[in-house]
Amino acid sequence: MTMFRYEPVPRDTGMDEALAARTADAAWFLARQYAFGEFRGDDAASPVTVSLAQETHRLDGWRTRADAEWQPYEPDTMVLEALVEREPGNGLDGRLAMAGALRWRRALTAAGLVALLPAFARVCPFATDGPLAPTGLSAAVRDRLPDPVALAPWLARLAERDQTAAKEFDAPDTDAARDALAGAAVVWLSWWHAHVPATAPPQSAQPPEAWNPERLEYAFEVRASSLPGLELRAGEYHGGHLDWWALDADPDAQLPVDEAAVTHEQRTIVPTPAVYGGMPVSRFWEMEDARIDFGSVDASPADLGRLMLIAFATVYGNDWFCVPLPLVIGSLSRVVDCSVHDVFGGETPLGHATARDLVSWNLFGLGDGSSGGIPPAEGMTMPPSPWIYRPASLPDGLESPAVESVLLLRDEQANLAWAVEETVADRAGEQVDRYARWIAATPPPAPDPDAAEPPAETAPRYLLATEVPAHWYPLVPQTLADEESVRFRPARLDRDDASLEAPLGRLLAETAGLYEEEVPRSGIRVERSRQFTRWQDGSAHAWTTRRKVSGTGGGSSGLRFDVLKED
Repeated sequence: MTMFRYEPVPRDTGMDEALAARTADAAWFLARQYAFGEFRGDDAASPVTVSLAQETHRLDGWRTRADAEWQPYEPDTMVLEALVEREPGNGLDGRLAMAGALRWRRALTAAGLVALLPAFARVCPFATDGPLAPTGLSAAVRDRLPDPVALAPWLARLAERDQTAAKEFDAPDTDAARDALAGAAVVWLSWWHAHVPATAPPQSAQPPEAWNPERLEYAFEVRASSLPGLELRAGEYHGGHLDWWALDADPDAQLPVDEAAVTHEQRTIVPTPAVYGGMPVSRFWEMEDARIDFGSVDASPADLGRLMLIAFATVYGNDWFCVPLPLVIGSLSRVVDCSVHDVFGGETPLGHATARDLVSWNLFGLGDGSSGGIPPAEGMTMPPSPWIYRPASLPDGLESPAVESVLLLRDEQANLAWAVEETVADRAGEQVDRYARWIAATPPPAPDPDAAEPPAETAPRYLLATEVPAHWYPLVPQTLADEESVRFRPARLDRDDASLEAPLGRLLAETAGLYEEEVPRSGIRVERSRQFTRWQDGSAHAWTTRRKVSGTGGGSSGLRFDVLKED
């Protein structure tokens, strides 16, 4: 007896034909409706209202490390980014110094004594030496104006009508001139002390307290004093925008419910279905969004993960609902009770997803920070934190171009890592291109007096090492005592002129060592820029921020040893 077996033999690995839904006739449409279940009635209840009880605690403290004292934090009036990123004073800002000099010029003009401005510029000149001295237009303007730091003590004497001080500036020896000069000095000093209460001399470069110079990133903690057993930690904040995903919480902190902080709220709205771009419609012949076509997804029969995602999006995508949960800005909240009321009058209590299954999907929960908020792979026994952090996010503000930029990269040819100081800020606050300055300082090759004659054969010169740009600083690997970790120690090359030029910017001057994993093969770039924004209460906030972004890959410094160079 002969047996025949009928089974499909797919020749195409794609899914576009199955999802094309080609039309035929009316009976075919009815069959497709029947296949899709549009004629089937399910005795399932639909949600109508949701009852929520949430526990909320306002954040009121922050600190830079675990052993530091907690500092007050008020989300309504303080910007957390400004508290964390603000740099300590390192002398007077160049722009503020220029503003003070120009203000004194206007004060002399209003008093009719603008002819004394050259004398003030002569007695109180700006510093014009050093590698960070301004050049070009900035230097020309500063040569004609007095330095406000040196000017303030003299104006204090002029405010008291000191005749000796007046003679230093060639002021007219009349009562009217002395009164006008004293009045201008009093007005200028009141403005100066309001903006610079205590002008200190330039200090050594000090990073922000929350800045980790060995990791080139920020680390800090925030808390609510009503939750003494829970602190939110940001161990790898790269700067830029501080949001909830930058902080982690301890999932093992099982805190009891504080009834005084629980807010009960009855919601009388129908939960809205969750939607997403390209979501299949619930009826067969509705027009769908053509910008997303699940049938054109490139997936092989063995690509189970992608196939399951497509199946979920096309079959179970309309089984999700959204319920808004208003949170107080700058607070920690968790849902302690959630009940869903359906159209049949039933009530279904819902618990946290991780209460029943530790491997449940969790999107907005705070992780523990050990693996970027993702539970461990084996067993996944560490549930995420049930707390929801609603940060006081910084609105859009003004950001200047980078005033300082450092590129860190790996040089496989020289078997080194390098810190390239691309740009720094001079004393006037203007950007200085280190490469352009190095090119300008490199002397041109000497002209050959016998250029008309054919060049004579010369013996090659031996070079111990080739030349490297002055703004390239090597990072030498150094094994620590535990012999398990390696740090990069910044060093300097011995140039031909026996000069060891130190870094001119703050970023490299603050870095004594850097962990090896912080300089990947893709490289990183660290930038400093100025920020200005207005907070929700209308207050103005300005500070200098630091940001770590991706680099440009590997590079070559051109460093080679034992080279024979032919002239």
